[in-house]
Amino acid sequence: MSDADLPIQPLTDAQRHLVVRATHACVLHAEQLYQRAFGMISVRFDLSGRTAGMYRVRRGARMIRYNPYIFAKYFDDGLAQTVPHEVAHYITDIVHGLRKVRPHGPEWRAIAQALGADPKATFSADLSGVPQRRQRLFLYRCNCSEHQLTSRRHNKIHRGEGVYLCRHCRAPLVYRA
Repeated sequence: MSDADLPIQPLTDAQRHLVVRATHACVLHAEQLYQRAFGMISVRFDLSGRTAGMYRVRRGARMIRYNPYIFAKYFDDGLAQTVPHEVAHYITDIVHGLRKVRPHGPEWRAIAQALGADPKATFSADLSGVPQRRQRLFLYRCNCSEHQLTSRRHNKIHRGEGVYLCRHCRAPLVYRA
């Protein structure tokens, strides 16, 4: 097994501390650029899958989430690009409001550039060794065949928020426990 095939280890505590400091320093830089206080944002390292970072507002709480595996694999690039990319989303939210602008629209691009990030919407990199989320599949049946639905669709049906129909016979899909 080569080093490239080995699983990536997540960020160490020391690296997490550096990422939090870099995030807060980027917010302070934005405060200087825009001559206003934005306040420090919560930073978490609980993101999984193929996404390096994410700005999120949930129940009024703003936070930046980082993927500790992707960040560990591309640490320097994460500090240089991912941190200002996510902070730019935070600043865009405060300055313009999330409902008024596109996530990677011109307002965000201008702020990302001012913070030193390449204003691209996504990054593409080799993610070998990075743990990936796997969708669980659920077996459903209609009048003509069986279907596999993802956990997201299964949960929507289970909560009564959605009904899915077969494309061929147009019958509703029914869970086969």
